[in-house]
Formats: sequence, C-alpha cells, structure tokens
Amino acid sequence: MVSFIKRGRNRRNIFESLNKPSIHSELTRKIYGKTSNTYFNMVSRGLSEFKQNKLIVVVNPKSKTGRIYKKTKFGKLVEQELKYLES
Repeated sequence: MVSFIKRGRNRRNIFESLNKPSIHSELTRKIYGKTSNTYFNMVSRGLSEFKQNKLIVVVNPKSKTGRIYKKTKFGKLVEQELKYLES
C-alpha cells in the first residue's frame, strides 16, 4: 500500500494533507491553494481510491455535501510506514 501512495504525486499530497478530519474543499485549498474543478476532480479521485483501499473513511456518509474524511487505523499505519521509509 505504501508503493500505491508513493507512485502518485497527487495521491501522496492528498494523503499527507489528511492529517486531521477534513472536508473535500478544505483539502483542495490546502494542497493547491485554489478551488477550480480540475483540482476538485484530482482530490475526488484520490479520496475515492483511498476509500476503496480502506485507507480513509467518511465520517458522515449520509451527507450529500460537506462529507468529512479521516484516516482509518490502517491508513495511520501506512502513514507511519511512509515516514519510516523517508527517514
């Protein structure tokens, strides 16, 4: 799973920026400083991939807007492994 994150620059940026529960637009502004559709789509795709791989979870899945994303226990383990490999 570590290689999955390291292979994509956008995935890596999104994963590293998700250090606290955040909504989609907060992540987009934090990473890219802008909120254009192009950046929204890149963050959306990354979040979807992380959800499929059980790295993150949606805290409020019934909400249509303002969904809050946070790392799972598995996601936190992968984050620790990334930090270990970089040091």
